[in-house]
Amino acid sequence: MVDGIGEVTLTLQRLHFAHAAGLDLDWRALSSIELAAPDVFQTSFIDTRGSQTTVRVQTPWASLAFALAAITAFPAHPRLLNRGWLPPDFEQRCARVGRPCRPAAHLALRSIGA
Repeated sequence: MVDGIGEVTLTLQRLHFAHAAGLDLDWRALSSIELAAPDVFQTSFIDTRGSQTTVRVQTPWASLAFALAAITAFPAHPRLLNRGWLPPDFEQRCARVGRPCRPAAHLALRSIGA
């Protein structure tokens, strides 16, 4: 896990984790991505010293980070295509708190033409 507490900013291009050491992950520079747990986004990349590095970021936004990275840089990722990136009962929980959403996984796949 990235050690420290900070703010996570997610965009279609990157994840930026603002904390003491700083972490900026450009989706297109990543070698691999995985959703290691519902709240853990894991990725590997070649760092500035040329070493393969694996990073885990624990955040309630891990599923979103995974989906954005996959849509942008890994559109054939099996977990994206089989809709395995959403936490269990995500859409039902949204509806229960008065925020019904369309089938999120279907919308993500539609955006990449799958």
